[in-house]
Formats: sequence, C-alpha cells, structure tokens
Amino acid sequence: MTRILLLTLTNLLVVVIFGIFLKIFGLQNNNNIIYLLIMTFFGFTGSIISILFSKLITLNSINYKLIKYPINEKEKWLIKTIINISKLNNIKTPEIVIYKSNDINAFATGSNSNNSLIGLSNSVFKYMKKNEIEAVIAHEICHISNGDMVTMGLLQGIMNTFILFFSQIISDLICNKKQNNKKSNFLLNIQSTIFTSLEIILGFFANIIVMSFSRYREFRADAGAAKIIGKKNMIAALNRLKISSKPLINKNLIAFYINGSKLNLFNNLLNSHPTLNDRINALINM
Repeated sequence: MTRILLLTLTNLLVVVIFGIFLKIFGLQNNNNIIYLLIMTFFGFTGSIISILFSKLITLNSINYKLIKYPINEKEKWLIKTIINISKLNNIKTPEIVIYKSNDINAFATGSNSNNSLIGLSNSVFKYMKKNEIEAVIAHEICHISNGDMVTMGLLQGIMNTFILFFSQIISDLICNKKQNNKKSNFLLNIQSTIFTSLEIILGFFANIIVMSFSRYREFRADAGAAKIIGKKNMIAALNRLKISSKPLINKNLIAFYINGSKLNLFNNLLNSHPTLNDRINALINM
C-alpha cells in the first residue's frame, strides 16, 4: 500500500514539476497544460497496468509448474527455504514456480511485497548446490522486500511522461505552433516526424537512466542476500552463474532476472545487470 501511495504522490509531483517548467519558460497555456495531463496519464497507465498484472503477465510468458503442495523432497526444501528467508525479510511468502529453461536463472515479480511471485528455472536445481540456490532465493526475495518491481514501474512511468511531454512541446516549438493557427498537412507531417524522432532520441537517454537504476538494484539485492545467507554463498552463486554464458532471457522479464543479458553497448550503459565480475567484486569490498 505504501508503494502504491508513493506511485500516486510521485505522479502528482511530476505534474507539478512540469507545470513549474512551463511557467518558467513561458509555455504555460491551456494547450500545454492539457498536453501535460494527457501525457502523464498515458505515461503512467502502462506502468501501473504492468505492475498490477505483473504476475499474470509473467505466468503467461513461461512454461511453469506452481509449487503449492510439495510432492518430493526438493520441493519441500524449496518451500521451507523460501518461507524462512521471507520471514527474515518480514514479507509474506511469495508464490513459487519452477519453469523450464536450459538457462540457470531466477526472477521475482508482483505488485507488492505481500502479493509476489518467485520463479526458478529447473536448471538451477541441476547445476547449483543448495547454498547457492539459497543465495539466489535470498537475492530475489530482497528484490521483493525492497519494492524493486514497483520502483522500476514508477521510474518507467516518469520517463514515459518525460518522453511524451517534451517530444510534443519541442515539436510544437520547432514548428512554431500558435494558438488558433491552422496547419497545412505538410507542416503536420513535419511535426509528426519531429515528434517521432524526439521520442526515439529521448527514449534512448531515458532508457540509460532506467538501466542505471536496474544495475544499482542488483548490487543492492546482492548485498541484502549476502547479509542473510552469507557473503561467501552469494559469491559462490554468482560464480556458478558464469557457466550460463548467454542466458535465454524472456524480454518481458529481463530486468527481473538474477542473471541478465550482456549487450556490451556504449560501455554497458544499456545493460539491465552489472557484469557478474563487478557484482562479485562489490561483494568482496563490502
């Protein structure tokens, strides 16, 4: 509930800040205020929907087995481990799924800490030791207790609003829009082209900001897991992930996996995860 309240307050704050921007630069007219409200609505709508339906979206994108009533020792151990680590983080035990994948990976999602889901690939149990699996689970539960899913949605909503609003304002300024002036089809086409180009350019820089936060939260989840399960165990888990050199990432969940893809573009500015070596070094230097 606190995170949803934060989402609402931040939404209002974005409107206020953009309103101040309009006033400072003499752009405060009825059309721009309407733009601001519309862009804020559309900017946050997608993020709010993705947060509220994150579990459903996730489950529809993977081949999974829900672990509710254990049928073997592995599942009994898994449920017990997740319950214990959840209690240490003061959160409700998340739903648990095991999904089919050749990739050693895990993820967490959900709209809040009391309505969450944790998933582990079946390869985790093939290639990792119990202490390493515990570290992976602790990492994902730290994501849940930190509210990372909501925060990512919140940040993405702000970026979406920024992109839409400033693309519209700048394209209007370039095309010399004045109230009550009629535009030719040619000028409207030019403005549309400028708007789309600005969306792409601003979207690129906004994505750098979002990915920067995503990398930060990975370091934070690693540190949180190390405090729960031990630094050596978390480092061992990260070293084990190295054997999965090219994780098979579902694009809908890329920011929520423990082992992210490696794009290696623009000095890793667009990576959702730090390199495994960087994460290990951060733990060593804790």
